[in-house]
Amino acid sequence: MENNIKNSEEYLNSILGKKTSFSLPKNYFDTIENAIETKLAEENLKKENGFTTPDNYFKDLENEILAQVSAPKKETKVISLKEKILKTIPFAAAASIILFIGFNSYVFNKTEELTIDSLSDDDIEFWINSNTLHTNDIAIVLENDILEESDFYFSSLEDENIEDYINSIDNTSFLNEIK
Repeated sequence: MENNIKNSEEYLNSILGKKTSFSLPKNYFDTIENAIETKLAEENLKKENGFTTPDNYFKDLENEILAQVSAPKKETKVISLKEKILKTIPFAAAASIILFIGFNSYVFNKTEELTIDSLSDDDIEFWINSNTLHTNDIAIVLENDILEESDFYFSSLEDENIEDYINSIDNTSFLNEIK
C-alpha cells in the first residue's frame, strides 16, 4: 500500500513541491479532430475573392433598370388557332396519303392463300353458328359426290364377323340411352 502511495502522481508532486508543466484543456481530445479538419479546409481555400463587380456597377444599375422599364415594348405576335390549324393541314394530309398508300400496298400484296388449315376452330364454329345450313345446300354441294352402295365393295364383311362384334359390345349403354 505504501508502494502505491509513493509512486502516485500526487505523492511525487507533494515531495517535489511543484506541479507538472504540461496540461491539457478540458475536452481536448473530443474537439481536436474537428479543429484539424477545419484548419486543413481553410488552407485549401483560395486566398483571392472569386466575385467581382464591374466598375461603377451600382452607380449605373438604377439608370439601366429605368431604361428597360421605360423602353417601348416589342409587339408580340399572336398566332391564332385558325392560322395554326391551316399550317398543320398540309402535314396531316401528307401523313394520311402515306399511310393510305402503305396500307393498300400491304393488303393487296399479300400472297398467302386462305385455307381451311389457316382458319381457327373458333372462326369455323362462329361461321356455322351464324349461318343456317339447309339440307338442300348440302345436297347441292355433294351432288356428284354422294356415295353409292357400290363404293363399299372394297370391304368384305361377313355375317359371322358382324355377329361377333354385336356380341362383344356392351348393350346396356344403348338400353340406358333409350330410356
